[in-house]
Amino acid sequence: MMMKLSIMRDFLESGGSEAIVHSLLENWGFEQDSVRFLRASSNFVFVFERNGEKYILRVTPNGNRKKLMEEVSFLSFLSVNGVSVNIPERSKNGNMVEEAKSDLGVFQAVVFNLLPGAQYEIEELLEKQFYLWGEALGNLHNCSKQFLKKHSTLINYVQQFAELDSILPQNESLAQRELETIKTWLSTLEINQDNYGIIHFDFELDNLIWDGDNVQIIDFESSMGNWYVADIAFALRDLFIGKVDFSNKSFQLFLDGYRSKRNLTESEISEIPMFLRLHNLITFTGLFRTLDVHKDRNNPEWIHGLQKKLESKINDYRAGFKRGDL
Repeated sequence: MMMKLSIMRDFLESGGSEAIVHSLLENWGFEQDSVRFLRASSNFVFVFERNGEKYILRVTPNGNRKKLMEEVSFLSFLSVNGVSVNIPERSKNGNMVEEAKSDLGVFQAVVFNLLPGAQYEIEELLEKQFYLWGEALGNLHNCSKQFLKKHSTLINYVQQFAELDSILPQNESLAQRELETIKTWLSTLEINQDNYGIIHFDFELDNLIWDGDNVQIIDFESSMGNWYVADIAFALRDLFIGKVDFSNKSFQLFLDGYRSKRNLTESEISEIPMFLRLHNLITFTGLFRTLDVHKDRNNPEWIHGLQKKLESKINDYRAGFKRGDL
């Protein structure tokens, strides 16, 4: 979920943000003048160099340290069990997560090595790559089933719905109706160790780096407890615009790859359209949380542009709820 625009604006427009980033990087060491801003979404991402090697710095504003540490633990477990992920680098203090406090708030930082490889748009994928994409997700879920933790701080779908309830405006009647429909549907789904566990939540192509046929997975910060088939629906959402075509060849190749690693029932597959509706509702609600700044002339131009873009997306989702789209 994208951070609030006020946090994004205040950090990126602040003269003190560079000092925050550098103070965090001092925990790992870095080459001066090598730091470059990459993007901002749910967190701030930078690339930097140390001893001639490139690394990724991920800065999370007001992050949940326990959740970050559990993400690190999950990544370490996946790595030793044959899943290609980028494990965080320990700081000079031996920590995976470091923290900085400032007038702008508290910021948690994690550093990853920069994975080599290429990224693709969905229309660029070869048939073989759809199979490998599915295989990688099946392998991830197969390992997820083996990852047990007594006191998990990972968000599950019950907590997620509590958050949706708290954010979604009461006057959004169509979205509120959709929320109740999805709640009722989810209450009918069985939960067991074979169909439910930790999912990536955003296993789309933006979060995959291809090193030949090796699919490397990044950005686990949204991982949560949910049904495994939800990850399939969320990953392939760009393949299904408006309607799920179960006969789609690319979809079938993805499923073939997935089933090479984990069993998947026809009953699970039949729930994909409803999980896509869930994703639309989550995204719609998240946009309201993000848009927390007023249309003020004092805001930078890029904030005005981003506001317009996000408001347009809200209207698209709202129209979809009215039409009864996925």
